[in-house]
Amino acid sequence: MALTRRNLIKYTGMGLLTAPAALPSFGQYFKAAGSLNATATKVTSCCGVCSPACGLQATLQDGVVKFIEGLPGDAHGEGHLCGKGAAGAGFLYDPDRLKYPMKRTNPEKGFNVDPGWVRISWEEALDTIAARMKTTVDAYGTEALLFVTLPSPDLWSRFMNAMGVVNRIDHIDVCFQTDRILQKYTTGGKTWCNDFENSNYILLFGWDLVAKAKIVYANGIVKARSKGAKVVHFSPTYTATSRMASEWHNINPGTDLAVALAMIQVIVGEDLYNKEFVTNYTNFAQYEKEIRAHFAEYTPEWAEQQSGVPAADIRRIAREFAASGASIAPAHKKTLCANYMNATQLVHAISILNILAGTVDRPGGRYFARTYTVPGVDAVYPPPAYPARKGRRVDGRDKLPLVQETDSGLFSTLADGMLNKFPGMIKFAFWNAYTILAFPNPSTMEEAMKQVDFTVVMDFLPTDTVSMADIVLPSAMYLETNDVVVRDYQAKYPQAVPRTAVAAPIFETKSAAYVGIELGKRLCPDYFKLADGSWINPNTLLDEKVKRAGLGENFADFKAKGIVEKPAPFVPRTTFATGDPNNKCQIYIPQFPARGAEALPKWHPKRAMPDEHYPLYYLTFIPGIHKRNSTENNRILNEIMPTNAAIMNPALAATMKIKEGQTVLLRSRAGQLELPAHLSEIVRPDAVLVAHGFGHRSRYLGAAGGKGARDGDLVPNPSIDDFVAAGNYGGASCIMDVVCSVEPL
Repeated sequence: MALTRRNLIKYTGMGLLTAPAALPSFGQYFKAAGSLNATATKVTSCCGVCSPACGLQATLQDGVVKFIEGLPGDAHGEGHLCGKGAAGAGFLYDPDRLKYPMKRTNPEKGFNVDPGWVRISWEEALDTIAARMKTTVDAYGTEALLFVTLPSPDLWSRFMNAMGVVNRIDHIDVCFQTDRILQKYTTGGKTWCNDFENSNYILLFGWDLVAKAKIVYANGIVKARSKGAKVVHFSPTYTATSRMASEWHNINPGTDLAVALAMIQVIVGEDLYNKEFVTNYTNFAQYEKEIRAHFAEYTPEWAEQQSGVPAADIRRIAREFAASGASIAPAHKKTLCANYMNATQLVHAISILNILAGTVDRPGGRYFARTYTVPGVDAVYPPPAYPARKGRRVDGRDKLPLVQETDSGLFSTLADGMLNKFPGMIKFAFWNAYTILAFPNPSTMEEAMKQVDFTVVMDFLPTDTVSMADIVLPSAMYLETNDVVVRDYQAKYPQAVPRTAVAAPIFETKSAAYVGIELGKRLCPDYFKLADGSWINPNTLLDEKVKRAGLGENFADFKAKGIVEKPAPFVPRTTFATGDPNNKCQIYIPQFPARGAEALPKWHPKRAMPDEHYPLYYLTFIPGIHKRNSTENNRILNEIMPTNAAIMNPALAATMKIKEGQTVLLRSRAGQLELPAHLSEIVRPDAVLVAHGFGHRSRYLGAAGGKGARDGDLVPNPSIDDFVAAGNYGGASCIMDVVCSVEPL
């Protein structure tokens, strides 16, 4: 259905964020519906729901997106999209979208408080934000600024750098931070490339990207299985990945590390490792004595006691993994990189297994992307020297030197820092595309936000975070923006796809790049003014990026091509930039002890174990139909999965006389929540499983608001001292390292 004046009310919802008095000014955005035989056009772009950014084609009629499908020839989606990507128009035309800048008139803050929004102009919003930032810095220094945002796009990052922002926080600690750190020192840098289709043996420790609908990985595993590859999955729940596997092991939660250590013990102890690779391309020979002595104690029999996986199976799997000739153990996000206090050690052990298999940057293993180099704004327009970042880290990141090197923030310790370590330090906060739901124990983050004098939130939907803002900025979303996207998941040779605005930004939405430039003009103009006195123009910058990357004369030329690639033979690396003086992969990491880390991974138990008060493991997951907490308001996806439940094994439910659909109370040492019970064999009898992403409190989310429970309400807020004491030097967020009780209501 085309957008017309007649269906305007239906599409915009006429909720609290749409002022009736403003309706006439929106007429410019709507056209009369065209005839049924109006010409349809297709526009090439790529998805923005998750990081693989699969190529897409959007079919438009009368300027309205009618259909979204995969892009043939694209290395990532291979012509397909997952449900989230196919539902992209539901994000673009969400009736609850933020439509114009607003300011708060009610000083009281909270989810159940009416902010008293008043519509304002972009000029007023930007002037107000710039003035508050300046007075904050003048009075308290740059440490009083908090930016909760990824360091992208590059124009937005340039603004933060020019302001000397100390406290930029992102979600990487609840995602893949540990793997980023460990791959840097073991193999030479984080890579997203897994050559599943050419693997003979795929070993998955909690890795569950098939269940999360990552098409680029699911395609590879399907191809591998069709060629006869063996897939072994360790997981405390039975998932889509488990169903695709050759064998599934119902491992005790948080004990994957024990099995990985025992596998290394078998492979090293029986000299089963790839002799050619290990001898020529690793530091094994230099530290062989230390390596053999270190792993000797981690026998399969010991690992069985920790994990529940039979020792005979661990020994067999280790031997099979080493003998296959093309084995891989991937690590991606969250599940095995962030869920437990010992995740840092686990990703180190996984890196070692890949090294011992001899498949680092080899067929069937983890390899480094061969890709186009697209220059950033600082390369195109070199800036003056950025000011030094002076001040304290509110998240305590400076106590974890290896995390400090990655320049990632710590979601998990932010609330503790704001409320307990440095109360009152943060005076100004800018949130960009993040919601409170993403944090452990969201109620503490709510309290921390109340302590901040002035908060700006930029998003495309009125999230819980928006409810706490003083100024709200409406953000453009991925179907309204232009960019260059290079392939870095399936990348044996370079390929790039244009992200094309399939529709002009609707209402008054703008990009973070626009905000960066405009605030830069007001606060740090020297970083955004060119030699001729003009301001950086993002469109001119994009043209220059395309040209310098060799993708076309300008973005229009690149856009017309659709896909640009440079096929070339895959030549394996012989050097690895790990910091080793001989450019070798590092099993033993000599740089780590000086940074408070372990040169070889040791056994550490998970943070919390069942006891008499909390006898059950508390497990969470991200359902494949949703992306974390950002898609639940999409009407199509919400219809498929509108809420969450407390998933319990029927055997556990029977002992407590809990029936299907009955409301149950879950408690942990951090909090409690209520949900209907759903009985299923996919979860162990000693655990309860709850989907993440639900429990939005915002009164403005018409589909998702008030539905379900926040899984994070049971997750304790750690402090940075907890991480240091536990040897969690990679800052793994422990978002599933919880135990709980359950009772019927």
